[in-house]
Amino acid sequence: MILADFVRECGFPAEVEELFAPYWKPEKISDVMPEHLTMEFFHHWMPLLELKNEIPESRMESLSAAVRSNTALRIYANLLAGWLLERTPCPDARKLPYPVALLGEEGAGLFSLMSAMASLPRIAETYARLGLDGSYVRGTAKWISGTTSIYAAAHHGIPGTDFRQHRWLKLSIDGCLFRIGRFEFLIHTTPDWVPALYRDRFSGRIEAFCRDGWRIDENGFRCNEGGMAVTLDQAGLAVTGTPVDPETGRALPGVRKTINLRFFEPFLSPHEWVPSVHIPGGGGMTPEVAGESLREAARFFRKQFHKEIQLFVCESWILNPAWLELLPDSNLSKFMREVFLFPGPPEDGSGLFFVFGRDDGDFSTYPADNSLRRAFHRLHESGGTFRSGGMLVPVDGLERWGESLYRS
Repeated sequence: MILADFVRECGFPAEVEELFAPYWKPEKISDVMPEHLTMEFFHHWMPLLELKNEIPESRMESLSAAVRSNTALRIYANLLAGWLLERTPCPDARKLPYPVALLGEEGAGLFSLMSAMASLPRIAETYARLGLDGSYVRGTAKWISGTTSIYAAAHHGIPGTDFRQHRWLKLSIDGCLFRIGRFEFLIHTTPDWVPALYRDRFSGRIEAFCRDGWRIDENGFRCNEGGMAVTLDQAGLAVTGTPVDPETGRALPGVRKTINLRFFEPFLSPHEWVPSVHIPGGGGMTPEVAGESLREAARFFRKQFHKEIQLFVCESWILNPAWLELLPDSNLSKFMREVFLFPGPPEDGSGLFFVFGRDDGDFSTYPADNSLRRAFHRLHESGGTFRSGGMLVPVDGLERWGESLYRS
């Protein structure tokens, strides 16, 4: 099938042909029935999601029959599996269309959900190779379940998954991401959004400095433009930089602090693992549950990969310091008061997609039906900024989790 015919038969807008053209390889086009759209696949894998509202079997039967009888739908399903779950070059996932013209809104939502679930056999194979039991696959399935709420928020309550989230599943396929308790943990060395960290050789106290070249605005937040570019300098044993306040998550613009390397040492080597923490939706993130997830992860990396993790880090809209004021009694704020906060990289509209299912910024149409969404509205109405924030948790500090170590 040529690309123009494919676009027309799917009922996609004409501009989709231009979007797909660089990635349309006729020799790699497959119209076989995708396994993930069969009833056998549905019966085997769907229970792992533990959806609050189960997908009726009749709806899946209709979808499976529609795909089986339509060549264009089979081609699209196979293309998506390759583009989103494998190493195949892919169009911008934010622009990938949903086959609403052929399947209707409910069918297109289920089509997208099953496309995400196509990752599960791949992930199960990876985890089995690592010697992990089925609970880790169920952890990923739980994440997929959470994405259905995000999709439903923007699609009149219809379950599905947004194609732009599918890339996250590839990290599990590659054996780099694991759900351990409440949190997910992604393997990498120190990301460039983590401050420069030094530790007192005697007390263990951490000093964090803005990295060389970061731009900091007058309120101590990172920015792309304006503000001032800061430096991190070393002369002999003296390191001088712009410090970070762990309680507020802000840098201290205009302040320069010097430490002596006779008494401080770099906290991390450039080669060790510093897993980042990712916080799936679902609620229930009490400080006790969060602390246990972090401790369990330290044990996991020690046992599974023979790595002694020194530090966990996170960068997320969830760590926007504004929530400390707008949601002071929430589990989210209680978590933030336990960790060392630092300014995250600038990100316009950070969090809107995850809370409302879309990020067009049209607040007049955004619901305010729970405390978090109402906090977003209050932040918008006050002229505040939707930004990301960062946090770090030293593993040896987990023994004192619950003592708010970084609060005066």
